[in-house]
Amino acid sequence: MDSATMGDLVMAGFQKLGFIQYAGIVGVDFAAGRNVVSIAPRQEHLNHNGDLHAAVLFGLAETAAMGAAVSAIVDLMGETFIVAKDGRIEYHARAKGDSGPFLATSEFPAETLERVRADIAARDPIEWEVPVRITDNTEKLVASAYFTAVIRPRRAS
Repeated sequence: MDSATMGDLVMAGFQKLGFIQYAGIVGVDFAAGRNVVSIAPRQEHLNHNGDLHAAVLFGLAETAAMGAAVSAIVDLMGETFIVAKDGRIEYHARAKGDSGPFLATSEFPAETLERVRADIAARDPIEWEVPVRITDNTEKLVASAYFTAVIRPRRAS
């Protein structure tokens, strides 16, 4: 299965989640070690200053990061499970509501992908930092974030 089809399947799964539906997060690009998602702000996403609410930006970033993490193991999902252990975000500029849509890009190098897959084959527990960049419609950096992705082998039922 090619990465575009796999990306469609991953985002279809994400679209079943209530927060993703509320936020209107959509998939833009999905490949091994990369995930890009976007959000077009709606009135309910804005704070009192007319900016995208910080919690919505954090959720957008987490969605991008975990999608990128899933991209490393999408063919192994039956053998593993993945969750975010923690996350942090730094806001660099206002996310003005009229500066959307906003893109969250998460990607990591092929070496990380290879290491993660080798650790899965060895059934070793895995944790790694997944970076995210959020930009506005002018490509200005609005926020950067980092999430720790945790992958564990599924236990036998």
